[in-house]
Amino acid sequence: MKRQMVDMLAELVKIASDPFSDKQEVLDYVQSFTDQIHMRNTLFGEAAAPALLAEYGQGGIVLSGHLDTPPIGDYWSFSQSQLAGGRMYGRGAADMNGTVIAMLQAAQDLVARKIPVVLALTTDEETTMQGATALAKTLPLRRAKAIVVGEPTGLRVAYAEKGVLDLAIETRGKAAHGAMPHLGENAISKMMRILRGLESFKGRIAHPELGMVTINIGTFSGGSRLNVVPNKCTAEVDIRFPPPYSPDQLYREIEDHLRRIKTPFTLRRILTMPAVQIDPASEHVRVLKEVASTETAVLVHASEAVHYTQVNPRVVIFGAGEEELSHQANEYVKIEAVARASEVYKKYALRLSSARAG
Repeated sequence: MKRQMVDMLAELVKIASDPFSDKQEVLDYVQSFTDQIHMRNTLFGEAAAPALLAEYGQGGIVLSGHLDTPPIGDYWSFSQSQLAGGRMYGRGAADMNGTVIAMLQAAQDLVARKIPVVLALTTDEETTMQGATALAKTLPLRRAKAIVVGEPTGLRVAYAEKGVLDLAIETRGKAAHGAMPHLGENAISKMMRILRGLESFKGRIAHPELGMVTINIGTFSGGSRLNVVPNKCTAEVDIRFPPPYSPDQLYREIEDHLRRIKTPFTLRRILTMPAVQIDPASEHVRVLKEVASTETAVLVHASEAVHYTQVNPRVVIFGAGEEELSHQANEYVKIEAVARASEVYKKYALRLSSARAG
């Protein structure tokens, strides 16, 4: 079984699944496996980025994962799917191909034991999360005794994650010859004042484990030529916030903060996702913590849990891989962690199945 797990992980890592790739190949790979173990497959969501719901029986737990990854990027020291020192390297190894393989392996064993189980696998988590939106409308997810979102938690049981507020900022100026800047208004200079002010924003709410608001200036664009005073500048910022902040509340605070700089700008929302807060003392979290023999944790990045918690309170986050390795060069997952995650998923499903039977 472990040899099969390693081979499947290597094959999955090699399949291109970034936002610019056709998702059909990675979907076919997983669906052929669920077909072989006699799960019933149904596709949901958009044709360009479908989501797979694979079911065996009724009333089982849902194992939720995503098949897509960011682009590979540069500065790798290892080749894709290289195995070294008990680690599988490759884009998506930690986030979250390793966990997907653990889920597939767990489902195979659960089906063989005639234990009901559901796999909910998407192909657009890194972009739009439309697949999760579609899956959240299905009865298996709404009625599940537990939904395990397999983000990389280092085999800890995560119960909270930060929300997302992505903003586009624009400043306007007046074009002039670069030799006579006093005749124009420099939009880049205005943007620099806005961004310096934004970086001083801390927010009024802090979480005991997730901390405070964080801000990343992700893109910056302005000017056409070095000898022209730029009349337009844009920047995009990625803001992560802890519960109990709401996106609307945070947006208003940021807008009010920037208005104090006395520099004209426009602000537009690109993406908003609420923060997630699950009761760590709830029964489904407590049982998984016991089964995994581990401690609780929180995540600073967002996941599809945000969509599932809106329709089912019994969501928990648990997976192989370390959160800080996500989207990094030389991303990897430990083979032993994948094997351990698979065992935990099986034991958790069996535990909840036994509880229902009792």
